[in-house]
Amino acid sequence: MERIAWRYYAFFLSGLFWSMLVIWIGLYFLLPLNLILFDIFLTRKFDWTLRRYGLPRHLQSFLEWLSVVLLALICSFTIKVLLLETYKIPTPSMEETLLAGDYIFVSKLAYGPRLPETPLAIPFYHNKLPSGKKSYSEKLKMPHKRLKGYSRVKRGDIIVFNFPEGDTMVVQYPGQNYYSLVRQYGRDYILSEFEIITHPVDKRENYIKRCIALPGDTLLISEGKVRINGALRTELPHQKFKYYVTTRGLPLPDALLDSLNILKSAVTYNPINSLHVLYLAMENVESLRSFPQVRSISRYTEPTLSFQNQEIYPHNNQYRWTGDNFGPLQIPGRGDTIQINQLNLPIYQRIIDIYEQNDLKVYDGLIHINGTPASSYVFKMDYYFVMGDNHHNSADSRYWGFVPEDHLLGKAVVVWFSIKPDTPFIGGLRKERIFRSIK
Repeated sequence: MERIAWRYYAFFLSGLFWSMLVIWIGLYFLLPLNLILFDIFLTRKFDWTLRRYGLPRHLQSFLEWLSVVLLALICSFTIKVLLLETYKIPTPSMEETLLAGDYIFVSKLAYGPRLPETPLAIPFYHNKLPSGKKSYSEKLKMPHKRLKGYSRVKRGDIIVFNFPEGDTMVVQYPGQNYYSLVRQYGRDYILSEFEIITHPVDKRENYIKRCIALPGDTLLISEGKVRINGALRTELPHQKFKYYVTTRGLPLPDALLDSLNILKSAVTYNPINSLHVLYLAMENVESLRSFPQVRSISRYTEPTLSFQNQEIYPHNNQYRWTGDNFGPLQIPGRGDTIQINQLNLPIYQRIIDIYEQNDLKVYDGLIHINGTPASSYVFKMDYYFVMGDNHHNSADSRYWGFVPEDHLLGKAVVVWFSIKPDTPFIGGLRKERIFRSIK
């Protein structure tokens, strides 16, 4: 009797789980698979094992092991897509919050899991194989679909997303931004001399930054200070900035740099004027200032130049913005309407033309969208403005613009492992960072 009750209990739980999963994903045609569970746990009219086919024992054993491996792969892939994914921090752009060599968990449930848009792919290879070839096929493309999550993006969240300008890449220079290379050398030269590949949204490189402005916000950076809707954003105590440090004739000793967690390779030193260029967390500035050999410390602010910085968004001569003097800039939100003209078109052109897939052209002095003259535009998606905590050492929205909502992957929640790059395991292990929550 107890055994029968257990079977009913097991069917109820497994059926409930499967039904909720199918409804959440929206693939309702899979609901009848509950009948299989009903037979496995209760009626048992069919033999679901391999014994019914009369196969040799060694072949049955092989197929059973193969089914276990396939089931493990399916479960692992399902967890990666719907629940949780691991990610390695490759650069110092988020120091001191996240360090190069940190391994983190990214919650897909936070903002809702995004279903694969290019499902024909080799599992566990993001967009390329070790040989450099693509690890996926675009013969089958699915429409963008995001399942419901338990929250929305908030200011201050550390988010993982597909790099918006990662749609095009130069094969010979995989770590460089294609659009930056085009601005430097010209599109014709890049296309004629190098091999170019393109990636759909879900196969673009993964980036991680802190969201500082939400859809509808107005952002302004003045002298390195960030204002959101006119309110000054509080700087984090562990946030890094670029500093000029002068000493009394000698370079800063290695022991001092080690105590401040500063790599010697990251320090620029000019012996002529004893000038150091350091990236320092604010909490370490006072410690350095108290060192007797230090003569002065001043925080760097990128000046507004008489010419336009081609690497600063929106890459247009009408905007002489810098990384420390940027904006004001309105962050677009779904349903927002803007008046578009020749002045603000450079800011929103990529959104209208690329991210929201319209045919945008300018001729006869007029802006045309999908063949029709347009003086306004209604945004179809939400957008976000992100920055790295290492303020002066981060390629972020100040350089390449907005993060569209369909590029969001998830929220960084915890560091589960950490090791210093290019160091032995024992000496490089950062025990104090293991299972450390991310804020």
